[in-house]
Amino acid sequence: MEHWNRARHREVIAMACDRLLGIRRPGRWTKPPVAALAGSLGLMCAVSAGAQDTADCVSRSLAVVNGTIHTLDAQDSIVSSVLMEAGRFVALDPDPASFDDCTDVIDVQGRTAIPGLIDNHVHYIRIANRPGYDLRALEVTFTVDAALQAVRDKAAVVPAGALITTIGGIRRTQWQEGRFPTLEELDGAASGNPVYLSERGAGPGQANTAGRDLLRGLGVPVTDAGEIAAGVDTARAYDVLAASLTNADRKRQMLGVADYALSVGLTTVMDMSGTVPGVGFIDQTNGYDFFLDLVREGSHKVRTRIYFPGLDEDADLTQLMGYLNNKWPDYGPDMAKIVGIGEWSVGRSLFNEQPLGYAARLAQRRIAERGWTYHQHLHTPEEIDAHLDVWEELNEEFDLAAMRWTPGHLSFITPELIDRARTMGLGLGVHGQRYHAGGMGGPPWRTVIESGLVAVGAGSDGARINTLNPWCMIYYMVTGRDVSGELINDGQQISRQQAVRLYASHQQGWFTKEDDLLGGIGVGRFADLAVLSDDVFDSDAVPVEQIRHMTSVLTVVGGEVVYNTGVLERR
Repeated sequence: MEHWNRARHREVIAMACDRLLGIRRPGRWTKPPVAALAGSLGLMCAVSAGAQDTADCVSRSLAVVNGTIHTLDAQDSIVSSVLMEAGRFVALDPDPASFDDCTDVIDVQGRTAIPGLIDNHVHYIRIANRPGYDLRALEVTFTVDAALQAVRDKAAVVPAGALITTIGGIRRTQWQEGRFPTLEELDGAASGNPVYLSERGAGPGQANTAGRDLLRGLGVPVTDAGEIAAGVDTARAYDVLAASLTNADRKRQMLGVADYALSVGLTTVMDMSGTVPGVGFIDQTNGYDFFLDLVREGSHKVRTRIYFPGLDEDADLTQLMGYLNNKWPDYGPDMAKIVGIGEWSVGRSLFNEQPLGYAARLAQRRIAERGWTYHQHLHTPEEIDAHLDVWEELNEEFDLAAMRWTPGHLSFITPELIDRARTMGLGLGVHGQRYHAGGMGGPPWRTVIESGLVAVGAGSDGARINTLNPWCMIYYMVTGRDVSGELINDGQQISRQQAVRLYASHQQGWFTKEDDLLGGIGVGRFADLAVLSDDVFDSDAVPVEQIRHMTSVLTVVGGEVVYNTGVLERR
């Protein structure tokens, strides 16, 4: 591959300046230039003489070298270095001689690197609607002591008196003790901050003394021990705490969540909005305003793909048609793009009709007529069957595969239903929601990946009823064990390589019509990469119980270093 040779460019300018200034050097022609060029060239020479070499850089490139870099291509190729420029990978195992003064080089010292992780179905943006300072790190604590240390660490970096919350993405059974930290324990960890923890967003919850007093002052029933009951009391707790949120609060929260995502190597999210009233609900009129501000500022560094929900409960389809008539699908910058409709085409009551009724069938026809991508929440065989009945009819008129229609979640999909989706050329979004739900397992990871589908992508359905952390999902795929350590998905375990591939390979790009850009590592693809804390593919280096504790020491999005623990430095 050819690269613009900046060094040669500077040499040509230097030769011209020598001629203008009458400087003789061996091998250089010193005849003065044409008079008409002397003025402009003189200015160029004056600037060049006082500038560093890097001043000639039209753009900078980034090389990551001396690593074990898994490309996750069809051959599972591993390279030792990559070169990135203008947001894309431009060379694999490039010649170091091609690096120049405009190339930043990071030696990863033999560490394992993978493509940036991609969540195929997540409610990411709505985390910004959580009150206080969100503590996602609580997702990967598995003892009360570890939970208290996470609270302690958070209290050390947030303002004194600021509310610390984890609302959703946790449950009591994840801790060995099978309980929340107590009011007294939370007081000891964060005496200067109110703390409020809520299981899966629906409760129950636990507060420390300051959190209890704050909630009581806002009219929420809380026991003397700081306990908030599930259901109505938990819903009220969220409503009163979130009532005072401003867009400045949401922006601060979103950037904090982005930092957490990037710290675990999660670089792209396919966002399914906030559709359920209560925790994190997104007002579809102006609820994205704060996020658009971040996009315009260029400060949000997680690549985001946005789906809008149809929530109508009648055949007028007012909300859905508002999207189809007024939004532009497949539109936006590389860092934030509108993709399609999801995870609903109609509201819950119409969705629950099986077979699907007139309004639901009409909604899906309207989406197909407009050529929009569509991603649908489906768990049970009955739900999947009812939708595939409609999709097979529509597929006689419209190419649903080209539109990237996707059945998502699929906890209990059967081989026969998989085959029907495969016949239409559809990819499947398989999501580890059951990791937090407990009870029956699913989805059938192994059966799905052995079915010869055009694309399979993994996701979490976080971060209310499930964790946001992708390594918890990879742990679940590999072990079949839920957040409590119970074996619930036996017989459907897959290898670490297969699990990481579902989260990070080029197949994820299929779902957003970015087959040649998103996922994997290859020339021309988005330059998204995570250098891992340990070699997750080596079971000796990373025992199975440590998979959930994997992090990134260096995360790159679009060729830009967006997270760095300081272990690795540019040279």
